[in-house]
Amino acid sequence: MNEKQFTISEVIDSFGITKHSWVLFIILSLAQVLDGYDFMIINSTNLFVAHTFWPNDPNPGALMGSLTTWGLLGMVIGGAFGGILSDKIGRKKVLIGAVAFYGVFTLPQAFASDLTMFAAFRLIAGLGVGSCIPVVYTVFSEVMPSNRRGFFITCGGACMVGGWVIAGLVANPICNAATPLLGGFTEMVTYTNADGTTATMFSNWRLCYLIGGIPVLYAIFLAFAMRETAHWYANTGQTEKAIEVLAEFETKSVGTSTKRDPNAIIIPPRPEKTTPNVLFSKKFIVGTSAIWTVCFVGQFCVYGMNAWLPTWFKSIGYSASDAVALQTWNNVAAIISNCLVGYVSDTMGRKKCLIFAWILCIVVIIACSLFVTPDSFIICAVLMLAFGFALNFAISAIYPLMPEQYPTAIRNTGTAWCQAFARFGGSASSIVLGGIATMAIFQAGGTTNWSSVVLTLIIPFALGLICTLVFVRDTYGKSLDTLTSENSGSSDSGTAPFAIMMCIVVILFALCIICPLAIPNWSKLPIALPLMACGMLLPFLFFFVLGGKQLIAEKVKKQ
Repeated sequence: MNEKQFTISEVIDSFGITKHSWVLFIILSLAQVLDGYDFMIINSTNLFVAHTFWPNDPNPGALMGSLTTWGLLGMVIGGAFGGILSDKIGRKKVLIGAVAFYGVFTLPQAFASDLTMFAAFRLIAGLGVGSCIPVVYTVFSEVMPSNRRGFFITCGGACMVGGWVIAGLVANPICNAATPLLGGFTEMVTYTNADGTTATMFSNWRLCYLIGGIPVLYAIFLAFAMRETAHWYANTGQTEKAIEVLAEFETKSVGTSTKRDPNAIIIPPRPEKTTPNVLFSKKFIVGTSAIWTVCFVGQFCVYGMNAWLPTWFKSIGYSASDAVALQTWNNVAAIISNCLVGYVSDTMGRKKCLIFAWILCIVVIIACSLFVTPDSFIICAVLMLAFGFALNFAISAIYPLMPEQYPTAIRNTGTAWCQAFARFGGSASSIVLGGIATMAIFQAGGTTNWSSVVLTLIIPFALGLICTLVFVRDTYGKSLDTLTSENSGSSDSGTAPFAIMMCIVVILFALCIICPLAIPNWSKLPIALPLMACGMLLPFLFFFVLGGKQLIAEKVKKQ
């Protein structure tokens, strides 16, 4: 290599971790905090929203699950299109637009008069939430040094979970307030309890969604505080702008600026195609199999249990306030694990970190099933800390892998489509777990034995472990330019596998989301859960066949 030539990663790595790195981290992480609040506020308020919209339904379990589903469906769509847009028009424009968008469309949820209006704006706001998360992960991967990339990505995830915690801390006192906090706007509601008695409350939950409009102000700040990434500029041929960004980065990092020749930037070859189908080409299918399967499992477990934790604790005698508090402890532990997992991943490697995470999840879920009991709040809080730590350690260990699988031209498309697909797991999880909870085997004296229900999570945890062992390849410590060079060269289009995968997604969507929402008492039909199980397992069958075939071909080629 000519002495004057350089890569973007080499320049950024030469600065190391500086004060400016932390400034960038704080700026971008605020988006994750607000994003986390917007997502989790529905899980922290869904019981109160359910009592408002279905006051005569004493057991609105499936309906409560559907409230979470609408937002996740919006996130699926928003993530898919936002990822493509980010690779086409830039990280900054999409991030600002996404933050402003979900802020604007969270506000109308406060004024909803029925489920239709609430669900519609929940879905629309989800478009912005879904676009925001993968862009932040992609930007972190492109502006942070290679040897600490995993740490900053997962700490960004910790900030999103911080938003979850804030949602619980905000919702708990507001929703349980004994007086209307905004006069007639937070009207009194009379609802029916499971034992047939009636009770009253005020719809103070509406205030939580008014607070959800704050991201609009943050989007304005972001427009002035954020710069486009040098990687994206260089990859789109705007090398002079890439040099400007690097010079500004260097000045703020080390106090000096080095003059660099825009023509000396080494830019790894772009893929021949940059449409989503290329993610399923032979070149990328193993990486896609790794992150799609493992992220699907992680989001199924995280979102499913977050949706049902308050119900679990209420069912064994805890108050609504205590139930939300225990859920919040679960999310506090998630912040700790997210901060730690990046360091572990950067030290021992992505694959070993994930293997440890899934084994830890299996151990902890068994402990929760055995020892979560009534009148033992402290024990339950400790178990929720352990559960939140283990489960979020697992899903956060996936995040550094996502942007590392693909070159700059399709990096955010790959990251966003992975998360969009995984959110089908999150969307379906609350419904599927709710359906499992209604099965006779999990009923005792007319109530759900949630301690037995949570043991079923061993199945997805074990599946996550298997997928990690089969598909995950370590990428830690390598620069993005090195990883891109390793994936350069010609490849097939991946069109046929992509088309098959989209058909599987439609089947999954129909069986696990549309049928439960459209067909009354769907989960109680004898055929329902077997069909939903088949829908959930189809993607894994697809990836084991396609990804496994490519792994075998690569092994044969090396021999």
